[in-house]
Amino acid sequence: MINRKRANSQDVAALAGVSQATVSRAFTPGASISAKTRQKIEAAATKLDYQPNIIARSLSKRQSKLIGLLFTNWTHPKAADLLKKITEALTEYGYKIIVQSAASSHQTDDALRDFLQYQVDGVMVFSANPSSEVTTEYARARTPIVLLNRTGLALNTSSVSIDATAIGRHIATSLLDQAHRRFALISADPESQIVIKMTKAIASITAEHPDAEIISQRSGIEGYEAGFREIRSIWSNPDARPDAVICSADNTALGILAGCKQHLNIKVPEDLAVIGLGDIPPSGWKDHNLTTVKIPHDEMVSKAVETLIAGIEDSSLEPQAFEFQAQLILRGTTRPVPVSTESPL
Repeated sequence: MINRKRANSQDVAALAGVSQATVSRAFTPGASISAKTRQKIEAAATKLDYQPNIIARSLSKRQSKLIGLLFTNWTHPKAADLLKKITEALTEYGYKIIVQSAASSHQTDDALRDFLQYQVDGVMVFSANPSSEVTTEYARARTPIVLLNRTGLALNTSSVSIDATAIGRHIATSLLDQAHRRFALISADPESQIVIKMTKAIASITAEHPDAEIISQRSGIEGYEAGFREIRSIWSNPDARPDAVICSADNTALGILAGCKQHLNIKVPEDLAVIGLGDIPPSGWKDHNLTTVKIPHDEMVSKAVETLIAGIEDSSLEPQAFEFQAQLILRGTTRPVPVSTESPL
């Protein structure tokens, strides 16, 4: 049996007749090296069955070229698309991605600590807030974290999210203009800062109208089946029925629509307006025609990646919070806004 020594960069350099540094450049994306020299080195590497040692190279440069990506909500309708966009963008910068998932705050912290053991250069977290203990550990390690779809300055992390206060005010104002006065709010995660800010904004606008009120706030409700069940519960008390339901996810809103049509004979939007969040493709289908909030995910992903790379390249940068404007898409599950007949002055 042949016990063949594994080739290293010195062996490749000797066979190709170049320096070891030139071999390193040949296997570094974007490095300056002539095509002829690269071809010569690649031919020598092939002959010797040489594979570059990425770990050794990362240790010498004090960069792993690894980025941790933590997803905590794989049921999000756009999770797969967002994962694709994020990984493609980071790959363009020459990074490899380690993906982990977490179903609870405890698992979120554990996954983030795992990333530190892998010596990642940075981490992006989708739809979760790590604990202050973990973010402090990251600050000590000078490893940046960017939260996507969450706010995080209080945790000393950068964040990219929607302007939840602005869209919350817009939703409430629009419903009031449509003569709705009794609101029910349904959310998946009561600790989400986006949900908290939207709720406060809706409550603020509602408080300006003596005849309007939030009659119900329910949390921990997510998905089509949950929405389908929840509308029965909401409608079970004739004295506490809303005339508008605002959901933190389109899938939940679509389940509510189905429950209204199939079992409760609730006329939408005459008896009940329904608003979702996310503008997933089924929301625009003719059978649904759901009024919802469109989130600029592409722009948010670009900003999150840009912020993470900037933090990796300059660890002295202070955390930043970026908010993008979401858009209320008025469709058939809300009443038309009355058109003013007053003549302009």
